[in-house]
Amino acid sequence: MATKFRKSPPVCLGISLVRLLLRRLRYSKQYLGNTVKMEDGREFTIFRHITAYPLIESEAATVFIVSFKFARLSHKANKIVSLIPMLLITGFPGFDTKMYVVNNETGYWQGMYQWKSKQALEEYKKSFVFKMMNKRAIKRTVRYIEFNNQQLIDYIDYK
Repeated sequence: MATKFRKSPPVCLGISLVRLLLRRLRYSKQYLGNTVKMEDGREFTIFRHITAYPLIESEAATVFIVSFKFARLSHKANKIVSLIPMLLITGFPGFDTKMYVVNNETGYWQGMYQWKSKQALEEYKKSFVFKMMNKRAIKRTVRYIEFNNQQLIDYIDYK
């Protein structure tokens, strides 16, 4: 388990910046613009996908999907503002990949993550950046889904 220091926002930011410089974090265009249809019928469009490189497949990986509506700011502003917490998330211990998706008609956003393990996800859910996202969201709109022992790409391709 990572230390409290290792999970602190300045350390996560520094790690993300170094990973970007070393090309250990990569943006993927492969799925951009694709539609993801959820079990409840809601559809979202992928607008950003970032991955730790190389992504090592693990049977213990956990997919985490959080859906919400932001309390303030336009879609365009939120897309820009989301770059800041992205660098805190990608430096967090256990991060593998994240897809950012939006439904422009309903105003709902989703973060679709893959974490190395259930434990890494549980640690992330206690983090500053996760709490910050929850504060920016309209409370009654926040929903979570978890899939243990699954890869995010398999979930997306399956849809």
